[in-house]
Amino acid sequence: MTDTMPAAEAPQVLPYDPFDPAFHSNPYSTYERLREQGAVIPTGAGVAVLGYHEVNSVLRNPKLGRGDGAGVQDTLIPTPEGLERAVMFMDPPDHTRIRKLVNKAFTPRAVEQLRPAAALLADELMAEAARISAAEGQVDLTSTVFRPLGAGVLNILVGVPKKYLAQCIEYANDAGRGLDPAYTLSPDALANRLAARDGYVEIAQELLAERRKQPLEDLMSELVLAEEEGERLTETELLTTVANIFLAGFSAPQALMGLSALALLRHPDQAAWYREHPEHGAASIEELMRYDSAVQLINRTALEDTEVGGVKVKTGDEVFMLLGAANRDPKVYPDADKLDLARSTTVRQLGFGHGIHFCVAAPIAKLVAEIALNALVQYEVELVTEQPPTNGALAIRSLASLPVRIGARVAA
Repeated sequence: MTDTMPAAEAPQVLPYDPFDPAFHSNPYSTYERLREQGAVIPTGAGVAVLGYHEVNSVLRNPKLGRGDGAGVQDTLIPTPEGLERAVMFMDPPDHTRIRKLVNKAFTPRAVEQLRPAAALLADELMAEAARISAAEGQVDLTSTVFRPLGAGVLNILVGVPKKYLAQCIEYANDAGRGLDPAYTLSPDALANRLAARDGYVEIAQELLAERRKQPLEDLMSELVLAEEEGERLTETELLTTVANIFLAGFSAPQALMGLSALALLRHPDQAAWYREHPEHGAASIEELMRYDSAVQLINRTALEDTEVGGVKVKTGDEVFMLLGAANRDPKVYPDADKLDLARSTTVRQLGFGHGIHFCVAAPIAKLVAEIALNALVQYEVELVTEQPPTNGALAIRSLASLPVRIGARVAA
C-alpha cells in the first residue's frame, strides 16, 4: 500500500489545502483567488494550471504524458504484480493501440441506442423517488435515481449482470478516488481504493471468461473480439481496460448527474428552460459540465523539459490541471460564474479532458445525465439542504447524497 504524505506537505504539491471542507463544498472561490497568481502556478512538485488555454495546451502537448508511472500511476494506483497499467495511464504507442480497440466497441452509435431503455428506466426511478418522498417527506436522489440509473445503463452497454451491479456501485466511490494524490487519503481510504480496484479486476476476470465461452451483443464481448491491424488485446490489457471502464462508467455518470441536478435545483429558471427546450439537451449538458465540472483535477508528467504558459517544467515534474478553474476562465467565458443553458459559445468545455486521454465514459455520462435531468424537471422538486455533502474527492467530485422533496408533476 502507498504511504500517505504528511498533511503539512500538501501545499508543496497543490497550491491550495486539499483537506479544507470549504474547498470541497465550493472549489470555485478558491480558484478565483488562485487565478490572481496567474494561469500557471509553480508548486513544489511542478506546476498547477488554471487557465483554459494553458490546460488545453497541456492536454495536447506530447511532452506531457503519463510517463513510466512513477509520478502518476504508482503513486495513485499501485499496479499489482503481473497486471499491466490501465490505458488511462499509458502513453503512445501502447495507448494508441489499445484506445483504437476500445473506441471500435465504444461507438457513439452504440451509446445512442441506449436512449429509449435509459429514458424508460429514468422515468420509473423518478416515479419511485416521488413515491418515497411523499411517504417519508424527502428522498435521496443519488441512491434512489442516479446510482441505479447509471448502473442500469452500463449493464446494458457493457453487459454487467445484475448480480454484480450492487457490488460495482459499492466500489464506485472508493475506486473513483483512484486519481486523487495518495497523500490526500487516509490509510483506510487508500485500502478501500485498492480493494475496489481489485474487486473490479476480479469481476472483469469472471465476465471475460464467460464472454469467451459465450459472446453476447455487448461491449465486453466486442472487446474480446476486437482487432486492430490483426492484433487483439492481451489478457492483462483486457482486464485493466474493462476494470477502468467499470471505474469510469460508474463514477463519472453519477458525478455528472448529481452536480447537474444540484445546479438546476439551485437555478429554477434554468430548470424551466431545460424542460421547455428538450431539443437543446446535449448542449445544456455541456454548459452544466462547464459550470460545475465532475472531473476537477487530472495529472500529467513531464516526459522531457518543456514549458506551460511560459513557465518552465523539468523532466519528471508533475503538471496538475484544475479543470474546474479552466472551465470558469473569465478570459474565455463571459460571466463565467453564471449558469446559462442558452449560452452561445464555440469554446469546448474541458470537463472530461481533451486529446488522446479524453474520458472513455464521457458519451455514457452525458447521455445518462441528459436523460436523468429530463425525468427530474418533470416534477416540482426542492432541495432539503442548500449544501449537500460531497464525496471529498479531488479528482472526480461527486455528491455523496442529494436529499430533496418531490411534489406533483409539472403541468404540460
